[in-house]
Amino acid sequence: MNNLFVFHGADHKVGTTMLAQSVAEMIAGGNKNANVLLVSLNGRKSTEYVREDVWSIDHFRAQIESGMKIDRELLTISKGQPNLYLLAGIENELEERFYLPETALRLLEGLAEQFDLIVADTGSELDNGLALGGLAQAKKRFLVLSQNESSIKRYEKTSGLYGKLQITFDYYVINKYCLKDPYEVGYLTNRLDLQKCQLLKVEMMPYGKQAEMEYKTILEYGAGKYMEDILLISNQIVLEAGMEPIKLQRKNKWKNFI
Repeated sequence: MNNLFVFHGADHKVGTTMLAQSVAEMIAGGNKNANVLLVSLNGRKSTEYVREDVWSIDHFRAQIESGMKIDRELLTISKGQPNLYLLAGIENELEERFYLPETALRLLEGLAEQFDLIVADTGSELDNGLALGGLAQAKKRFLVLSQNESSIKRYEKTSGLYGKLQITFDYYVINKYCLKDPYEVGYLTNRLDLQKCQLLKVEMMPYGKQAEMEYKTILEYGAGKYMEDILLISNQIVLEAGMEPIKLQRKNKWKNFI
């Protein structure tokens, strides 16, 4: 699908949900005439940074399985951004096994024609049907890593499985990046055998716990370097989608439209 862009975590601690939501907010804020959807395609609801009471995929399960598309007007609209729509993941985690890759395909086919751009959070587990379906249909895939051995090693161990499933990643995002960490850009580029243009980074910010307490993304705190890093990733996406690149506005003006 040419308008589907997926963020997938190397493990569950790397901050995929925060990153995907920040990018969706940035794109919607910079393209006010475009309808943008943030959807969670994994085994959790994934609404830690959302103030709204968001409809989950469970709510539309019968409709999806019957082949009926979900009308855009039925989805939750962000209170701060009227062109950003939200669809949460599975609320009843015990029923995760009932959602197959075909479920994701039917869901996305109905949504793709109603949105200019879709950002998906596919969690970090490949045995989840929604995640696998989203990864299979994506135009571009971003793998989210962190600067620790467990994150890097887990990806190395599972890379063969991704290959068997014909899933490749276009970009690798080092989230919560610290410049003085031993796992710096040069080391990771060599270890993972990447081109420099494939490796992106999002700087560590001290707002993580506060953001979760207040149900909002780090983007809303106006942290300049974080905004610049999210902007770079967002512009990779909008250019791939054939949209105009986003220009970063002054910090106080940016905070007003989120």
